Amino acid sequence: MYLQESYSVTATTNLDAIAPFAESSSFDLIILDDSPNQKIVELCKELKEKNSSVPVILTYVFDKKIKDIEPSLRKYVTSIFYKPYDLNEVTMKMASLMVEV
Repeated sequence: MYLQESYSVTATTNLDAIAPFAESSSFDLIILDDSPNQKIVELCKELKEKNSSVPVILTYVFDKKIKDIEPSLRKYVTSIFYKPYDLNEVTMKMASLMVEV
């Protein structure tokens, strides 16, 4: 809701719909809110391969059990924010990414 005040937001809860939708539409930024797993790594890789100029931000609750997957994920995302995150920090990062695009 906060983002909708400043940006045109398209939301989905269907991970399988993200890559085809992102490919068929014009996006300046993609934000994924999900715990890292192999499916998320593959999705981020696919997004990066199809349109490397679109920044991808991932947000999730840090868990030591999944820290080993993060290095492979960082190759495909622009930023990672751990919850609870500072909304001002995320907003500033988004603004800087939107200027770069």
